[in-house]
Amino acid sequence: MAESPIVYLFHGDDESAMQEVVAGLRGKLGDASAAVMNAAYFQGPSISFDELRNAAQAAPFLAERRLVTVKNAAKAFSSDSDKQRFLEFLGQIPSSTGLVLLEIHGQTKDELKKWEKHWLPKWAANAGERAYVREFFLPKGAQMAAWIGDKARELGGELQPLAAAALAQLVGTDKEAATHEIEKLLAYADYKRPIEASDVALISLPSGEQGDFFALVDSLIGGHSARAMEMLEALLQERDQIMLFFSLVGHFRLLILARELVETGRGDVDISKELGIHPYRAEKLAAQARRFTMDTLEAIYQRLLDLDEQIKTGKIDSDLAMETFVASLSAQAVS
Repeated sequence: MAESPIVYLFHGDDESAMQEVVAGLRGKLGDASAAVMNAAYFQGPSISFDELRNAAQAAPFLAERRLVTVKNAAKAFSSDSDKQRFLEFLGQIPSSTGLVLLEIHGQTKDELKKWEKHWLPKWAANAGERAYVREFFLPKGAQMAAWIGDKARELGGELQPLAAAALAQLVGTDKEAATHEIEKLLAYADYKRPIEASDVALISLPSGEQGDFFALVDSLIGGHSARAMEMLEALLQERDQIMLFFSLVGHFRLLILARELVETGRGDVDISKELGIHPYRAEKLAAQARRFTMDTLEAIYQRLLDLDEQIKTGKIDSDLAMETFVASLSAQAVS
Protein backbone atom coordinates (compact mmCIF):
# COMPACT_ATOMS: atom_id res chain seq x y z
CA MET A 1 0.00 0.00 0.00
CA ALA A 2 1.46 3.35 -1.04
CA GLU A 3 2.18 5.81 1.72
CA SER A 4 0.34 9.11 1.86
CA PRO A 5 2.20 12.22 0.74
CA ILE A 6 3.73 14.34 3.46
CA VAL A 7 3.41 17.73 1.74
CA TYR A 8 0.26 18.65 -0.19
CA LEU A 9 0.79 21.71 -2.38
CA PHE A 10 -2.58 23.13 -3.43
CA HIS A 11 -2.46 26.22 -5.62
CA GLY A 12 -4.77 28.40 -7.71
CA ASP A 13 -7.65 30.83 -7.16
CA ASP A 14 -10.44 28.45 -6.10
CA GLU A 15 -9.87 28.54 -2.36
CA SER A 16 -13.30 27.11 -1.54
CA ALA A 17 -12.48 23.96 -3.50
CA MET A 18 -9.14 23.69 -1.70
CA GLN A 19 -10.87 23.97 1.67
CA GLU A 20 -13.31 21.20 0.71
CA VAL A 21 -10.38 18.85 0.09
CA VAL A 22 -8.73 19.95 3.35
CA ALA A 23 -12.00 19.19 5.16
CA GLY A 24 -11.92 15.71 3.64
CA LEU A 25 -8.39 15.18 4.91
CA ARG A 26 -9.44 16.38 8.36
CA GLY A 27 -12.28 13.86 8.31
CA LYS A 28 -9.74 11.07 7.98
CA LEU A 29 -8.14 12.01 11.31
CA GLY A 30 -10.98 10.38 13.22
CA ASP A 31 -13.97 11.74 15.12
CA ALA A 32 -14.47 15.44 15.84
CA SER A 33 -12.43 15.42 19.04
CA ALA A 34 -9.52 13.66 17.34
CA ALA A 35 -9.64 16.17 14.48
CA VAL A 36 -9.44 19.08 16.91
CA MET A 37 -6.50 17.58 18.76
CA ASN A 38 -4.57 16.72 15.62
CA ALA A 39 -5.13 19.68 13.34
CA ALA A 40 -3.46 23.09 13.19
CA TYR A 41 -3.89 26.08 10.89
CA PHE A 42 -1.49 28.91 10.03
CA GLN A 43 -1.96 31.84 7.66
CA GLY A 44 0.57 34.19 6.09
CA PRO A 45 1.99 36.69 5.76
CA SER A 46 2.82 36.52 9.49
CA ILE A 47 3.68 33.01 10.71
CA SER A 48 5.94 31.97 13.57
CA PHE A 49 8.36 29.47 12.10
CA ASP A 50 8.99 27.87 15.50
CA GLU A 51 5.27 27.37 16.15
CA LEU A 52 4.81 25.89 12.70
CA ARG A 53 7.74 23.54 13.13
CA ASN A 54 6.51 22.40 16.56
CA ALA A 55 3.02 21.74 15.21
CA ALA A 56 4.36 19.72 12.28
CA GLN A 57 6.82 17.67 14.30
CA ALA A 58 4.47 16.86 17.19
CA ALA A 59 3.30 13.28 17.48
CA PRO A 60 -0.38 12.60 16.70
CA PHE A 61 -2.67 12.10 19.70
CA LEU A 62 -4.82 8.97 19.56
CA ALA A 63 -4.71 9.10 15.78
CA GLU A 64 -2.48 7.86 12.99
CA ARG A 65 -1.69 11.30 11.66
CA ARG A 66 -1.67 15.05 12.24
CA LEU A 67 -2.78 17.63 9.68
CA VAL A 68 -1.15 21.06 9.51
CA THR A 69 -2.54 23.58 7.01
CA VAL A 70 -0.63 26.69 5.98
CA LYS A 71 -2.12 29.41 3.78
CA ASN A 72 0.28 31.60 1.80
CA ALA A 73 3.49 30.24 3.27
CA ALA A 74 5.40 31.83 0.38
CA LYS A 75 4.45 35.28 1.66
CA ALA A 76 5.45 34.44 5.20
CA PHE A 77 8.86 33.06 4.23
CA SER A 78 9.89 35.33 1.38
CA SER A 79 13.46 36.32 2.19
CA ASP A 80 16.29 34.13 0.94
CA SER A 81 17.19 32.96 4.45
CA ASP A 82 13.56 32.20 5.33
CA LYS A 83 13.07 30.30 2.06
CA GLN A 84 16.13 28.16 2.77
CA ARG A 85 15.01 27.41 6.33
CA PHE A 86 11.49 26.56 5.15
CA LEU A 87 12.75 24.23 2.40
CA GLU A 88 14.92 22.42 4.92
CA PHE A 89 11.89 22.13 7.18
CA LEU A 90 9.86 20.52 4.35
CA GLY A 91 12.43 17.75 4.17
CA GLN A 92 12.29 17.12 7.94
CA ILE A 93 8.54 16.69 8.45
CA PRO A 94 7.77 13.20 9.80
CA SER A 95 5.48 10.85 7.90
CA SER A 96 3.01 11.07 10.80
CA THR A 97 2.16 14.62 9.67
CA GLY A 98 0.45 15.85 6.54
CA LEU A 99 1.39 19.43 5.72
CA VAL A 100 -1.06 21.20 3.39
CA LEU A 101 0.21 24.35 1.68
CA LEU A 102 -2.48 26.59 0.20
CA GLU A 103 -0.96 29.05 -2.25
CA ILE A 104 -3.49 31.49 -3.72
CA HIS A 105 -2.76 32.97 -7.14
CA GLY A 106 -4.68 33.94 -10.26
CA GLN A 107 -4.87 32.23 -13.62
CA THR A 108 -3.73 34.95 -16.00
CA LYS A 109 -0.80 34.12 -18.26
CA ASP A 110 1.56 36.30 -16.25
CA GLU A 111 0.46 34.77 -12.95
CA LEU A 112 0.83 31.24 -14.28
CA LYS A 113 4.31 31.97 -15.66
CA LYS A 114 5.28 33.44 -12.32
CA TRP A 115 4.03 30.32 -10.53
CA GLU A 116 5.97 28.02 -12.85
CA LYS A 117 9.16 29.77 -11.76
CA HIS A 118 8.21 29.79 -8.09
CA TRP A 119 10.49 28.03 -5.60
CA LEU A 120 7.69 25.93 -4.06
CA PRO A 121 6.64 24.00 -7.20
CA LYS A 122 10.32 23.61 -8.05
CA TRP A 123 10.87 21.95 -4.68
CA ALA A 124 7.81 19.72 -5.13
CA ALA A 125 8.98 18.62 -8.58
CA ASN A 126 12.14 17.20 -6.99
CA ALA A 127 10.49 15.78 -3.86
CA GLY A 128 9.16 12.61 -5.47
CA GLU A 129 6.35 10.83 -3.61
CA ARG A 130 6.91 13.05 -0.59
CA ALA A 131 4.95 15.83 -2.31
CA TYR A 132 1.55 15.94 -3.98
CA VAL A 133 0.66 18.93 -6.16
CA ARG A 134 -2.83 19.84 -7.29
CA GLU A 135 -4.16 22.98 -8.99
CA PHE A 136 -7.52 24.52 -8.15
CA PHE A 137 -8.78 27.07 -10.65
CA LEU A 138 -12.17 28.71 -10.68
CA PRO A 139 -14.21 27.46 -13.65
CA LYS A 140 -14.67 29.89 -16.53
CA GLY A 141 -16.93 29.93 -19.59
CA ALA A 142 -17.99 26.43 -20.62
CA GLN A 143 -16.44 24.97 -17.47
CA MET A 144 -18.52 27.32 -15.32
CA ALA A 145 -21.65 26.40 -17.27
CA ALA A 146 -20.93 22.72 -16.60
CA TRP A 147 -20.33 23.45 -12.92
CA ILE A 148 -23.64 25.32 -12.75
CA GLY A 149 -25.45 22.36 -14.30
CA ASP A 150 -23.88 19.98 -11.78
CA LYS A 151 -24.68 22.31 -8.87
CA ALA A 152 -28.31 22.58 -9.94
CA ARG A 153 -28.64 18.79 -9.96
CA GLU A 154 -26.95 18.64 -6.56
CA LEU A 155 -29.59 21.07 -5.26
CA GLY A 156 -32.39 18.94 -6.64
CA GLY A 157 -33.23 20.79 -9.85
CA GLU A 158 -32.10 21.23 -13.43
CA LEU A 159 -30.85 24.04 -15.66
CA GLN A 160 -31.03 23.59 -19.40
CA PRO A 161 -27.63 23.99 -21.13
CA LEU A 162 -28.50 27.40 -22.58
CA ALA A 163 -29.70 28.56 -19.17
CA ALA A 164 -26.48 27.39 -17.53
CA ALA A 165 -24.46 29.20 -20.20
CA ALA A 166 -26.48 32.39 -19.70
CA LEU A 167 -25.98 32.28 -15.95
CA ALA A 168 -22.26 31.61 -16.38
CA GLN A 169 -22.02 34.78 -18.45
CA LEU A 170 -23.64 36.74 -15.62
CA VAL A 171 -21.64 35.45 -12.68
CA GLY A 172 -18.22 34.99 -14.27
CA THR A 173 -16.17 32.80 -11.91
CA ASP A 174 -18.11 33.60 -8.72
CA LYS A 175 -19.35 30.21 -7.51
CA GLU A 176 -21.01 31.68 -4.43
CA ALA A 177 -23.04 34.09 -6.54
CA ALA A 178 -23.86 31.28 -8.97
CA THR A 179 -25.14 29.08 -6.15
CA HIS A 180 -27.33 31.92 -4.88
CA GLU A 181 -28.80 32.47 -8.35
CA ILE A 182 -29.37 28.74 -8.90
CA GLU A 183 -31.28 28.49 -5.64
CA LYS A 184 -33.36 31.53 -6.60
CA LEU A 185 -34.13 30.12 -10.05
CA LEU A 186 -35.07 26.68 -8.75
CA ALA A 187 -37.34 28.24 -6.13
CA TYR A 188 -38.95 30.38 -8.84
CA ALA A 189 -39.81 27.22 -10.79
CA ASP A 190 -40.78 25.46 -7.54
CA TYR A 191 -38.32 22.70 -8.49
CA LYS A 192 -40.98 21.35 -10.89
CA ARG A 193 -39.39 22.01 -14.29
CA PRO A 194 -35.99 22.65 -15.88
CA ILE A 195 -34.82 26.26 -15.81
CA GLU A 196 -34.72 27.88 -19.25
CA ALA A 197 -32.56 30.72 -20.56
CA SER A 198 -35.60 33.01 -20.47
CA ASP A 199 -35.88 32.37 -16.72
CA VAL A 200 -32.29 33.51 -16.24
CA ALA A 201 -32.97 36.68 -18.22
CA LEU A 202 -36.07 37.35 -16.13
CA ILE A 203 -34.88 36.44 -12.65
CA SER A 204 -31.12 36.69 -12.41
CA LEU A 205 -29.16 39.87 -11.99
CA PRO A 206 -25.49 40.16 -12.89
CA SER A 207 -24.06 39.18 -9.52
CA GLY A 208 -21.12 39.96 -7.32
CA GLU A 209 -18.11 41.86 -8.54
CA GLN A 210 -18.45 40.08 -11.90
CA GLY A 211 -21.43 42.12 -12.95
CA ASP A 212 -23.51 43.82 -10.31
CA PHE A 213 -24.24 47.22 -11.85
CA PHE A 214 -26.59 47.99 -8.98
CA ALA A 215 -23.70 47.68 -6.52
CA LEU A 216 -21.36 49.57 -8.85
CA VAL A 217 -23.76 52.50 -9.25
CA ASP A 218 -24.64 52.44 -5.53
CA SER A 219 -20.94 52.84 -4.77
CA LEU A 220 -20.78 55.86 -7.06
CA ILE A 221 -23.91 57.42 -5.56
CA GLY A 222 -22.53 56.89 -2.07
CA GLY A 223 -19.26 58.58 -2.95
CA HIS A 224 -17.23 55.38 -2.73
CA SER A 225 -15.28 56.05 -5.92
CA ALA A 226 -12.32 53.82 -5.03
CA ARG A 227 -14.62 50.87 -4.37
CA ALA A 228 -16.48 51.52 -7.63
CA MET A 229 -13.23 51.53 -9.59
CA GLU A 230 -12.16 48.27 -7.93
CA MET A 231 -15.46 46.68 -8.92
CA LEU A 232 -15.07 47.92 -12.48
CA GLU A 233 -11.55 46.47 -12.71
CA ALA A 234 -12.92 43.10 -11.54
CA LEU A 235 -15.66 43.31 -14.17
CA LEU A 236 -13.15 44.09 -16.91
CA GLN A 237 -11.09 41.04 -15.99
CA GLU A 238 -14.05 38.66 -16.02
CA ARG A 239 -16.26 39.71 -18.91
CA ASP A 240 -16.10 40.75 -22.54
CA GLN A 241 -15.39 44.49 -22.56
CA ILE A 242 -17.75 45.44 -25.39
CA MET A 243 -20.63 43.42 -23.93
CA LEU A 244 -19.89 44.91 -20.53
CA PHE A 245 -20.12 48.44 -21.92
CA PHE A 246 -23.41 47.69 -23.67
CA SER A 247 -24.76 46.21 -20.44
CA LEU A 248 -23.82 49.40 -18.59
CA VAL A 249 -25.58 51.51 -21.23
CA GLY A 250 -28.62 49.26 -20.94
CA HIS A 251 -28.67 49.64 -17.17
CA PHE A 252 -28.84 53.42 -17.37
CA ARG A 253 -31.47 53.26 -20.10
CA LEU A 254 -33.64 51.21 -17.73
CA LEU A 255 -32.95 53.72 -14.95
CA ILE A 256 -34.30 56.50 -17.17
CA LEU A 257 -37.42 54.49 -17.98
CA ALA A 258 -37.89 53.65 -14.31
CA ARG A 259 -37.43 57.29 -13.33
CA GLU A 260 -40.10 58.35 -15.86
CA LEU A 261 -42.55 55.91 -14.27
CA VAL A 262 -41.59 57.01 -10.75
CA GLU A 263 -42.30 60.63 -11.68
CA THR A 264 -45.82 59.69 -12.82
CA GLY A 265 -46.52 58.06 -9.48
CA ARG A 266 -46.12 54.46 -10.64
CA GLY A 267 -44.98 51.89 -8.09
CA ASP A 268 -42.62 48.93 -8.25
CA VAL A 269 -45.32 46.55 -9.50
CA ASP A 270 -46.16 48.91 -12.38
CA ILE A 271 -42.47 49.26 -13.23
CA SER A 272 -42.13 45.49 -13.31
CA LYS A 273 -45.07 45.16 -15.72
CA GLU A 274 -44.17 48.14 -17.92
CA LEU A 275 -40.53 47.17 -18.36
CA GLY A 276 -41.16 43.42 -18.44
CA ILE A 277 -38.71 42.63 -15.65
CA HIS A 278 -38.93 40.56 -12.50
CA PRO A 279 -40.43 42.35 -9.46
CA TYR A 280 -37.17 41.89 -7.52
CA ARG A 281 -35.21 43.64 -10.23
CA ALA A 282 -37.89 46.32 -10.63
CA GLU A 283 -37.72 47.09 -6.91
CA LYS A 284 -33.96 47.59 -7.02
CA LEU A 285 -34.15 49.59 -10.23
CA ALA A 286 -36.83 51.92 -8.84
CA ALA A 287 -34.93 52.44 -5.59
CA GLN A 288 -31.83 53.44 -7.50
CA ALA A 289 -33.72 55.62 -10.00
CA ARG A 290 -35.22 57.62 -7.12
CA ARG A 291 -31.72 58.65 -6.07
CA PHE A 292 -31.13 60.46 -9.39
CA THR A 293 -32.87 63.43 -10.95
CA MET A 294 -34.07 62.93 -14.51
CA ASP A 295 -31.70 65.65 -15.71
CA THR A 296 -28.76 63.82 -14.14
CA LEU A 297 -29.76 60.49 -15.66
CA GLU A 298 -30.17 62.01 -19.10
CA ALA A 299 -26.76 63.70 -18.84
CA ILE A 300 -25.17 60.42 -17.78
CA TYR A 301 -26.86 58.53 -20.61
CA GLN A 302 -25.69 61.12 -23.15
CA ARG A 303 -22.16 60.71 -21.83
CA LEU A 304 -22.42 56.96 -22.42
CA LEU A 305 -23.69 57.52 -25.96
CA ASP A 306 -20.75 59.85 -26.64
CA LEU A 307 -18.35 57.19 -25.38
CA ASP A 308 -20.12 54.60 -27.52
CA GLU A 309 -19.48 56.72 -30.59
CA GLN A 310 -15.82 57.10 -29.63
CA ILE A 311 -15.49 53.33 -29.21
CA LYS A 312 -17.07 52.64 -32.61
CA THR A 313 -14.77 55.16 -34.34
CA GLY A 314 -11.68 53.77 -32.64
CA LYS A 315 -10.95 56.93 -30.66
CA ILE A 316 -11.02 55.09 -27.33
CA ASP A 317 -10.90 51.48 -26.10
CA SER A 318 -13.98 50.10 -24.37
CA ASP A 319 -12.16 49.43 -21.09
CA LEU A 320 -10.72 52.96 -21.00
CA ALA A 321 -14.16 54.33 -21.86
CA MET A 322 -15.70 52.65 -18.83
CA GLU A 323 -12.87 53.75 -16.55
CA THR A 324 -13.30 57.32 -17.82
CA PHE A 325 -17.05 57.11 -17.25
CA VAL A 326 -16.69 55.83 -13.67
CA ALA A 327 -14.06 58.47 -12.89
CA SER A 328 -16.24 61.29 -14.26
CA LEU A 329 -19.35 60.01 -12.45
CA SER A 330 -17.36 59.74 -9.22
CA ALA A 331 -16.54 63.43 -9.45
CA GLN A 332 -20.14 64.41 -10.19
CA ALA A 333 -22.48 65.31 -7.36
CA VAL A 334 -25.51 63.06 -7.64
CA SER A 335 -28.59 64.17 -5.80
